[in-house]
Formats: sequence, C-alpha cells, structure tokens
Amino acid sequence: MKTTKPFALIICILTLAAVGIVAVSQAEKSPAPIKALLVTGEGYHDYESQKKIISEGVSERIKIDWTILHHKKADQCKADLSKKGWADDYDIVVYNICHAKEADSKFIDSVAAVHEAGKPAVALHCTMHSFHWNVKSASGDQSDKSWVKFLGVRSRNHGPKAPITVSKVKADHPVVKDLPEGWKTPEGELYNVLEVLPTATALATGDNGRVKKPQVCIWVNQYGKGKVFSTTLGHHNSTMKAKEYLDLLSNGILWATGRSK
Repeated sequence: MKTTKPFALIICILTLAAVGIVAVSQAEKSPAPIKALLVTGEGYHDYESQKKIISEGVSERIKIDWTILHHKKADQCKADLSKKGWADDYDIVVYNICHAKEADSKFIDSVAAVHEAGKPAVALHCTMHSFHWNVKSASGDQSDKSWVKFLGVRSRNHGPKAPITVSKVKADHPVVKDLPEGWKTPEGELYNVLEVLPTATALATGDNGRVKKPQVCIWVNQYGKGKVFSTTLGHHNSTMKAKEYLDLLSNGILWATGRSK
C-alpha cells in the first residue's frame, strides 16, 4: 500500500515523540551527580596529592561532582567556612583537614551546626584532631564540644606509624560491605579512640600490633539531623590510593547522602 506524505509525516512525528518520552523517562531514572565539597588543608599531610586521590578515585566509582577548597592556613579555612550559606549548594561536605590549633568556639560551633541541621558529612583522619584541642571543655573530657559531638568519638593522639589490620564489627553495614575482612593498610597511623559516643556506631577496628586492644577506626554517627561517616585511616597516600580505601570512602558518601550507585 502506498503511504501518503501526510501519513508518513504523522508517523515520523509520533516516532520522535516516543523517542523523546523514552529519553525523558531514562533521565528521570538517572539521578543527578552528588554535589560534594571537599574541605582540605594545613600541615602534616600531603593534601596537595590527597585532594586528587580522593576526588578522582571516588569519581571513578560513583556519580559525583567536586568543588575543592584547599587551605594552606587555618585562617583561610575559617574565612571560607564563616561565609553565610557556604555549604548550601552541596549535598555533602568531605573534611580532610588538620586544623588542631583553632580555638574560636563560636566559629567551630557554627560549622558543626550546619551538619546538626542536616547536611551530610565525611570526616577523614586528622579531622578527628581538628577544631577542638584548644577549646575549653566544661566536662573536662571534650565530650560536650560541638565538634566531638559531630564526629561521634573522642581522640587526642595516635600511635607509631605502622600498617593497620582492619577488622569489621558490623560486616553487613553498607559502608563496609565491600571492605575485605582483615584488610591491611600499606602504611598507617592508628588513632587512639578514647570514647565512642552513644550517637555513633562502630563499624571496624584497627590493630597495628602495638596497641593493647584494637581501636575503632571506621564508624558512622547521627548528629542531629545529619549523617556522618568517619574513618581515622588515611594518613599516607599509599592507603588512600588503595582500592579498598576508595571503595570504603565511596560507600560512606553514598550512605551519608542516602544515594545508591
């Protein structure tokens, strides 16, 4: 049967419309990339390399767009994180910092308040020793400080540099589900965790062969409305580059933001 031109045109239009509907449907099923802010910097660590290791390594595993604030000095960090709405445009804030000498409790409280209000976060390694050492504590043990409440643990020091054997205590948790049992970091600096707060859940412990008992090294915390994933692992670039570490970090980001791959 010979097809008339008007009929052929109608078929063409309907076909294009169907293709458009399918494309829109697929776009709706595909979530937008996670918008992440990486706050990093100051001393004692190779943050220049680590910001690339983190952003590039995680980007190979999940859909994520990064904005990076690399501060060479603590006052630069303070200036940026004191701006109104500094975290508003992001789905999560990832901290890989070493600002131990910050003593402005009002500033620290304001940063913690962003997460208490619901902004998800990730805290890596020396972030556990930042923003509270020089702040006075009414309790005398740091547990009443806003940054410690945000982290979910108390830590003041670390052991010698040595590889760390990681053992899972909640193997079914989505953050550590891909972490091999007994994974040993290439290098390490095991932090001593004095207390796990009631709001936090330990996921794994670490043993460097020189501690009296394994120390909590991976955990999650509920801080107000905000979900926080943390690990004390990550002093050395060799550890951060490891597939196991980048898988762990990616899963932590997905858990904190409530996303899936």
